[in-house]
Amino acid sequence: MNAAELDGALRAVVARHVDIEPDLLGGDTDLDTLIDDATAIAVLVDVENILDVRFPDDFFDGLHTYGELSTAIRVAVGV
Repeated sequence: MNAAELDGALRAVVARHVDIEPDLLGGDTDLDTLIDDATAIAVLVDVENILDVRFPDDFFDGLHTYGELSTAIRVAVGV
């Protein structure tokens, strides 16, 4: 999976869980106002399943924007 495909998949997952259009997720979109702990876990599980990887339970700690999340996932999977 390349960076563009990963971003598209991540946007779709996050958008589905917070019930917004994927195009509304920008790099500076504040996840703290959109995602609670239960939603963060659901997003993480969906992304793990799509990428066939496992992230630590505290993966979302310190990630406050969609851009930070996207970058952290790309770095973690080497894309």
